[in-house]
Amino acid sequence: MEVAMKARHILVPTDFSEASLEAIKMAAKFVEWYGSTIDLIHVIPLISYYDESMQHLGVPFDMEKDIYPKVMKQTSEQLHDLAEKYIPKEHRGQLINLVGRKPAQVIAEQGNKSQYDLIIMANTGGHETDDIRSGLTEKVIRYAEKPVLSIGKAFDKKSINEILVPVDGSEESAKPLVDAYELAKTFGAKIVLMHIIEPYTLGMEVMPMTIEDDKAVYEKLIENISYYLNEHPELKLSIKRNEVDFDDFLVKNDEDTKDGVKVLSIVKKGFSAHTEITDYANEESDLVVMSTHGRTGIARVLLGSTTAIVAQHLEKPLMTLRPG
Repeated sequence: MEVAMKARHILVPTDFSEASLEAIKMAAKFVEWYGSTIDLIHVIPLISYYDESMQHLGVPFDMEKDIYPKVMKQTSEQLHDLAEKYIPKEHRGQLINLVGRKPAQVIAEQGNKSQYDLIIMANTGGHETDDIRSGLTEKVIRYAEKPVLSIGKAFDKKSINEILVPVDGSEESAKPLVDAYELAKTFGAKIVLMHIIEPYTLGMEVMPMTIEDDKAVYEKLIENISYYLNEHPELKLSIKRNEVDFDDFLVKNDEDTKDGVKVLSIVKKGFSAHTEITDYANEESDLVVMSTHGRTGIARVLLGSTTAIVAQHLEKPLMTLRPG
């Protein structure tokens, strides 16, 4: 059964580095899989500091009139060359060249426009960083209202066999299952749901974890996911239980179980959700799909923080989604 992935129109940031080239190569794969239209965007940093310094020195040229137009012309040509080399003509969209003080915000604001379904970007660009994902990539993830796929290397279908989806039992954490399902169908992959039970902390005092049976936690997670899917019949998705606990199927309502996606559930106890997620994913998974928000209140903040830390240390591709 063909799956209609929401990837009709994709925005791809580039700084023309070798690292950022991987995002364009990845976008070319999405053209092949989903027939996507690709827009490329390059943001020229606003060098207001140097502009003011040069004016004090009496340098006889102006950044706005003399420097930026030349840089814009050069980078526009580079964008054209990249599009011509990697994106088939009928799938090329806009080549967007902008000047901005905060490149991450410029990229996110462009990506938040209604025509886009997805932002694909490299983990890093031309600037070195000790983190897996640069500050710019992290900020785009934070500001973007649309899904963001951040990668180190472009991948093909056969590279993705397991998709990890961290869940906390909330509706917000269940929403990424929709995209995870569509990707799993494309790649022929399984989905692994991971729920981490963390201890509660207050100052220096660590309260013991609630001792719950893993099966009881698993049953509640599946119940909550099923409730969310039932509340959104337009998704046409449901959980079909298997005879074996922790081993189920996510299916379209008109599918047999054999046509669905295998869903395995893992319940773990650990002092740090982001560490458990990152360690497991780096060893076992090929792609992580997770929400940038979780439960309301403090837990919403905590899951947002967890996603940010996972982004810093996760070596595998990461797709982040902001619940709408």
